[in-house]
Amino acid sequence: MQITRELIKLMSKKGYAPQDLDGLAAELHLPGVDKHDIKKALGLLEAEGKVLQTKKGKYALPAQLDLVIGELLANKAGYGFVKTPIGDVFVPASKINGAMHGDKVAIRISRRKTRQGPRSEGEIARILERAYEAVVGRYERHGKISIVVPSDKRIQYQVFVHRNDAIDAKDGDMVVAKILEYPDGVRAARGSIIEIIGDETSPTIEIDVIVREHNLSTEFTLATMAEAESVPESVIVADTIGRKDYRGVFTVTIDGLDAKDFDDAISIRRDNNGHFHLGVHIADVSHYVGIGSALDQEAYERATSVYLADRVLPMLPHKLSNNICSLNPRVDRLSLSVEMVVDESGEVGDFEIFNGVINSDYRLTYEQVDEAFATGVFPDADVRDLLVSMRELSDVLEGKRLRRGSLNFETIEPKVILDANLRPLEVIVRERTAATKLIEEAMILTNETVAGFMYWQDAPMVYRVHDKPNEESLVQIEELIENLHYPVKKLKGAHPRIIQQIITHAHNRPEKLLINNLLLRAMKRAKYTPSSMLHFGLASQNYTHFTSPIRRYPDLIVHRLVKATLEQSLSEPELVGMVDSLVEICEHSSYMEREADDASRESVDVKLCELMKAHIGEEFDGTITGVAGYGFFVQLANTAEGLVHIKDITDDYYEYDEATFTLLGRRTGRAFQIGHTVRVQITNVVIGERRIDFVLAEEEQTRKKRSKRAR
Repeated sequence: MQITRELIKLMSKKGYAPQDLDGLAAELHLPGVDKHDIKKALGLLEAEGKVLQTKKGKYALPAQLDLVIGELLANKAGYGFVKTPIGDVFVPASKINGAMHGDKVAIRISRRKTRQGPRSEGEIARILERAYEAVVGRYERHGKISIVVPSDKRIQYQVFVHRNDAIDAKDGDMVVAKILEYPDGVRAARGSIIEIIGDETSPTIEIDVIVREHNLSTEFTLATMAEAESVPESVIVADTIGRKDYRGVFTVTIDGLDAKDFDDAISIRRDNNGHFHLGVHIADVSHYVGIGSALDQEAYERATSVYLADRVLPMLPHKLSNNICSLNPRVDRLSLSVEMVVDESGEVGDFEIFNGVINSDYRLTYEQVDEAFATGVFPDADVRDLLVSMRELSDVLEGKRLRRGSLNFETIEPKVILDANLRPLEVIVRERTAATKLIEEAMILTNETVAGFMYWQDAPMVYRVHDKPNEESLVQIEELIENLHYPVKKLKGAHPRIIQQIITHAHNRPEKLLINNLLLRAMKRAKYTPSSMLHFGLASQNYTHFTSPIRRYPDLIVHRLVKATLEQSLSEPELVGMVDSLVEICEHSSYMEREADDASRESVDVKLCELMKAHIGEEFDGTITGVAGYGFFVQLANTAEGLVHIKDITDDYYEYDEATFTLLGRRTGRAFQIGHTVRVQITNVVIGERRIDFVLAEEEQTRKKRSKRAR
C-alpha cells in the first residue's frame, strides 16, 4: 500500500520527531488521500509492529522510541525470552509486566555481563497483540473465589472467575476460560468459562486439553461435509481425458504400517545407459478441492493434518483423505506426476510434469520392505526389481546430498502403542531405515526438481526454507564436543558439512542420539515463504513441499501453481487472488505447522508419562541430556525424560559450572555432564504437568539402608 510506504519513508527521515495524526496528514502529500486513509494505514502499521503510538498519541518507528518488537516465549519458571530481529532477549520475571506467552511485545533492551560474556536483557514496555483470547486449565474453587489454573505452565497468570461466569463447572473440571481482562503486572486476569472439556480423571482428558490449547479443529463444518459428500466415490472417465495414463506402469506406495492416506506412489526402470527413470506420482488433491470452496477454506484454516498419540485430526474429510484422493492399491486415482531421468551421479538430466491417472499395484509398508531387504524374499519379481532399483538410486541420491553438505540426522521417533481403551502398552522406537530412505530420497529429489522448475520459470511459488542455526546454541554444543574430544572444534558460522562431520563422528558412539538431538534443537524451524532461499539442513538452493497435498496445505497451493504455470493460466482471477495471498498463506501455514508439531510431541509426552507411572519405583539406565543449577535431565531408552533434582543428590555439595554445563562435587570432584550415563529410579509422575521425577538409583539404595539402620 502506497500510504504505508510513504509513512515509513516520512518517519525514517533524519530529524523526524514523533507526530500525531494531524501532523502526519499535514506533511504527507498524496493526491486523494484524506485523514481517514492515513489513520487506517497507521492502524495496519501498528498491527504489524512497524510503527508505535506513544501515550500522547504520537507516532514513531520502534527504534526511535528505543524499542524492539518481538514475540515473548515464556518459561514455566517465570522468566522469558523475546524473539526479535536482533536476536533473543532475556526478560526476568519482574520485567514481564503482564505479558503472556506468545504475546507480541515492544521491549526496551539493556545489556548485562555474565560469565559467558554480555547478554541482552530487557523489560517489556508494551503489549502490542495478545496471543490468547482464552486459556485452558483446571477449574478450582477456593471459598468465595474461583480460579482457572492454566494447564500450559508457560502461562503464569491464573484467571479469576466470578461464580456467575462459571456455568456448571465443578471443582477439578478442565475448562476453557475466555479472558475478559488481561493481567497488567498489577491486576490479575479475569475471565468467564465458555466450555467444560471434561473431568480431570477422563482417560482422554490430557490430549483433549492439548487439542484446545493449540486451537486445533476437531469437527468439519456442515458446508465442508456437504461438499465432501458431493465428491464422487471413484474416478470418472471424463476426469481422465487429457491425462497421461500410468495405469499400465508398475507403481507402489510405501508408508508406515498405520498410514491411512497415501499421497505418493513411485515407479522406476533403468535404461541401457544405466540411467534411472523415476516416476513420482502425487495425489491430485487440487482436482477435487477448488479455490475458495468450503473444502479449501477449511483446509487453509487447518493447514495440516495433526497426528496425535491417540487420534488423527485430518486436514481434509475422510472421503477425500482416505478414499478418492488417496492412492489406494488397485483403484484408479488422479495424480500430478513428475518423471525424472537421473544419471549414475544423482543428477537430473531431464524431467517432465504431467497430469496423470494411475492404478497402484501394491500398498507396501516400511516394515515389509525392510524385512524383504533383510531376508531376500519379495512378494514377486516386479516388487523385487522396483525395490532393488530404488535402493540403488537412494544410495546415489544420499551420497550426492552428503557431498554438497546436506545433513542426515540420526534420530528416533517414539510411537506409543495403545490398547482399546487408549491406555499405553509399550513404546516402539522408530529409526531411519533402508525403506524410509527410499521414499525420503525420492521425495527430496522431486521437491527440488519442482522448486527448481518454478524458480527458473520465474513463477509465483511457495518454497520451503530453513535458516542457519542458532549460533548461541552451537557455542554450547562446542563445549560438549570439545570435552568428548571430537575432531571439530568451531561451529559458529560453520557450513552444513562441518555439522554433518559431527553427526558422522557420533554414529558409533554412545552419545549418538544426544548429539543429534542437541544439533536438532540448535536448528531453526523450517518455514514457508514465497521467496526462494537456502534450505540449510538440505544444503539446497531451491526447495518446496510438493509431495503431501492430502495433509499439507502448502503442497496443495504448489500443485495449483505448477498446474497454472504449465497451462499458462496464472492470469485467471481466482489464481491472481491466490497469488496475492501467498505471504499470508505461508505465514499461517508455518504457524499451524508449529502448533501441530508441538501438539503431537506433547501428546506423546502425555502417553509416555502414563506408561512410566506404572513403573514408579523401578530403575532404568539413561543419558544426561541437560544440566542446570537445579539438577539434570535424564532420557531413557524409550525417550521418556525426567529430572534428577539437585536436592536429591546427597553425597556431596554440587556447584553448577555455567561454562561447561556441569554439576561438580566440591569435595569428591564427581561430575554430572551432558552425555554421561546414569542409573535412575522413578519416584513420581505428574501426568497433567508431563513431568517425571528421578533420583539416582544409588541415592535411593543409600536412603533405604539409612532407614533400615534407623529402625
